[in-house]
Amino acid sequence: MISIIVPVYNAQETISRCLDSILNNNFNKYEIIAINDGSRDYSLKILRDYEKRYPEKIRVFDQENQGVARTRNNGIAYAKGAHVMFIDNDDYVDSDYLEKFQAEIETKDLDIVIGGYRRTNGEKALFEMRLQDVEWSKYMIMAPWAKIYRKNFLTENNIEFLDNNIGEDVYFNLQAINLTDNISIVDYCGYNWFYNELSVSNSLQKNIKNELNVMFLLNSCYDKLKGISISNKNEVEFYFTRYVVWYLLFAGRKSSYAEICSEFEKIFIWLEEKFPNFQKNKNISMLLPKGETLKNRLVVYVFMYLYKLSLIRIFLKFYAIK
Repeated sequence: MISIIVPVYNAQETISRCLDSILNNNFNKYEIIAINDGSRDYSLKILRDYEKRYPEKIRVFDQENQGVARTRNNGIAYAKGAHVMFIDNDDYVDSDYLEKFQAEIETKDLDIVIGGYRRTNGEKALFEMRLQDVEWSKYMIMAPWAKIYRKNFLTENNIEFLDNNIGEDVYFNLQAINLTDNISIVDYCGYNWFYNELSVSNSLQKNIKNELNVMFLLNSCYDKLKGISISNKNEVEFYFTRYVVWYLLFAGRKSSYAEICSEFEKIFIWLEEKFPNFQKNKNISMLLPKGETLKNRLVVYVFMYLYKLSLIRIFLKFYAIK
């Protein structure tokens, strides 16, 4: 019933825990599609060992390095199940994870089911994200995990991950959540997002001077959504606003004032061109959108308030590296 796609890259320290957590689930009508994406460690050997031990459950594919987006797309093509799930090679799931999602999507005949997650260091939960059953919850988690998708829904609508160095999952899920209303939000956390110090270190290298292709991402997402006549949706407009604010704060953390200002001007010109009334979006508020975290509301509201007062460059001067 379920094809579970696991992209694997240099994961010899964590892949066994990931696979074991799936194999220990109560629900057993699934296949694991483990794709070794050109790992340089012992990941492939570990995968082959699991494949020999569980030939009825695990299919292993080996490829030269293609990146996570193309690897996930390959996984969708390989999938034999009616439903598709994604799990990252560092992460692991609770024993009732598959059963909870499969029961929800099957009994209600849905296209997508979205749940929450917990952030963990492997020993304890650092925090937990639970979703409210409101429209904005569809936009809260753009990662493909903590969700289940009907495979035919993805393939019939040609929903794929974007081959880019930032936001490949944003491109995927912005399409998915806006191409159907047949979606359920569940108050359940069974996905454990592992706090990997190495991954965190790598993510901190994603800054403006390392040439993140954010404009390619923004244009690709916008063009796709415009093509299906939903680019003017209130939530979509706010999502783009929220995304560029967080991108500037994230990528600008290790960038110079000149670099972050140049990026800010380029992105906000784009935002004004695509969404002329974005500053009036009702979700730029300390109270909205319903379901959003207080931290996210506060960050977007303050940033946009400074922008409205033409004080944003002063803020960026203090925010950028010296």
